[in-house]
Amino acid sequence: MKKIPYGISSFDKIKSENYYFVDKTKYIEVIEEIGSPYLFFLRPRRFGKSLFISMLEHYYDINGADQFEKLFGDTYIGQNPTPKRNSYPVLRFNFSMVKTQGTVEQLKFGFCLNIWAEMDAFISKYKNRYNFDEEISKKIESKLDPGDMLLVFHNEMKKKHVSFYMIIDEYDNFANNVLIEHNEEVYRRITHSGGFLRNFFTLIKGLTDNREIDRLFISGVSPLVMADVTSGFNIGDNISLWPDFAAMVGFNRKELKGLIEYYIPGQHETLLPILSEWYDNYCFDENLIETNIFNSTSILYFIKENLALKRIPSNLIDENLRTDYGKLRFLIIQDKKLNGNFNILSEIAETQQTVSTLVRSFSLDELISDNKFKSLLFYLGFLTIESIDFAGNITFKIPNKLINTLLWDYIRKAISEFYSLDIKIDFLNKGFSLMALEGIWRPLFQHILDKFYEAVSIRDFTFHEEGLKTFLLAWLNLTNLYDVISEKEKNKGYADICLEPDRRFTAYVKYDYIIELKYIKAEEIETPAKEEVAVNLAVKTATAQLMQYAANNKFKTTKIIIVASAKKLLFMDCLPE
Repeated sequence: MKKIPYGISSFDKIKSENYYFVDKTKYIEVIEEIGSPYLFFLRPRRFGKSLFISMLEHYYDINGADQFEKLFGDTYIGQNPTPKRNSYPVLRFNFSMVKTQGTVEQLKFGFCLNIWAEMDAFISKYKNRYNFDEEISKKIESKLDPGDMLLVFHNEMKKKHVSFYMIIDEYDNFANNVLIEHNEEVYRRITHSGGFLRNFFTLIKGLTDNREIDRLFISGVSPLVMADVTSGFNIGDNISLWPDFAAMVGFNRKELKGLIEYYIPGQHETLLPILSEWYDNYCFDENLIETNIFNSTSILYFIKENLALKRIPSNLIDENLRTDYGKLRFLIIQDKKLNGNFNILSEIAETQQTVSTLVRSFSLDELISDNKFKSLLFYLGFLTIESIDFAGNITFKIPNKLINTLLWDYIRKAISEFYSLDIKIDFLNKGFSLMALEGIWRPLFQHILDKFYEAVSIRDFTFHEEGLKTFLLAWLNLTNLYDVISEKEKNKGYADICLEPDRRFTAYVKYDYIIELKYIKAEEIETPAKEEVAVNLAVKTATAQLMQYAANNKFKTTKIIIVASAKKLLFMDCLPE
């Protein structure tokens, strides 16, 4: 059996060491057919970009002609090679390899070291073919700025009349990590006027006017860094949303079926609903043709775990993905405060969708703008395209349960940090089991609400019904026993929160829940008498709604009413059976 290529981004390793290979080589032909020599391609993290980059490197490497049949013989492009196969020396950078610790000068030194190492490897690799002098590498090493290094390298290539293919993988990884691990000031010092990263990309932009950089392929996650280091990628084509490239990385349904039938034969029909629910529905095509792209790393993780455990894994989230998304704290917390983006993120998590235009280029300073922040969420993979109207307004949605889980995890951590909460996760996990198996729900809800009112008492902010609902949803989404759904349509009404058994656990979970929240304003409960009237009315209204929602439900539904004010919980109980 072929090995599972989970975490493998080396094309040579996959083809040489008996790994399963999903053939994406036809896109090499498509890339050449469009005729643009300078390309920019964006996808969320862990979608297979680096493997595709490695494939390009081996295909175009002029020193790789004798390995062509071994690597590409059984692929589409191997049987339909293009005229440019094995026709370039390839200079490849991977900015995810650059260290991001230390001062700005240390950051610059680390970046220079990465640039020099790749140029030195290039010179050594092609020394015999182009009769490179060993002194070239020393000249490059003597420079203290990455832009100067590139200029020396370019001039030496010009002397030798060498045209090369430049590839930059994870172009924004270094700058993004600087932003995450340091702060906005350090980020700006390297990406704005006079910054060494800005100078480096400005020089690349200038050198593409010459023939030495004959082709350029840049991959990354978002256009944010490109907008900050240049005026945007205006030297070539951004193919990220072109229909022809929608499935260039990731897996489509046909590719997924091939994988499942190879590793877990006869289980495609059983597994497809789970895999679709958790890893599917990414759309990178504004024409909405290719609308079912699966996250390739997540699929390979699932297969790996399934074969090891000999069953469907209980944890469907690759922890590497959780770590990646957990780094995005800077988006919603500034100066130790939750910013306006937090409200946008919470609303999206609650409603599962949002409407906006898609912005192709934006800088860090512009992320306070709603449409730019939502566009960034799309590039990061938090959102995907659901539909587009005639005016170009896009309805974005959360693509799947994996992203929904990560999103609530992200919101939960932000709330915990901002409010310094001590919510007992082990207690909640035990509580979810009691809810699912025995119908005991009150201890869990009481603990969450107690912590909410602790937060209310120590923070000066305006309470509103949505605030309590967001808080509840954040911690209810901890469980994998239930699908936690906000505003689900139920018998011609919309239930505030529904807890429905996850499809994997319907044989075990005995109880599902519908929760109706009612918020009473302070002026309505100024006296005990007014409070009693207001609470009774809220309970009566909620009871009627819950009875309507729960009609014809096949599960043993527990119908919970929560009535709250800004300062305290006024009522919490469930309706009798």
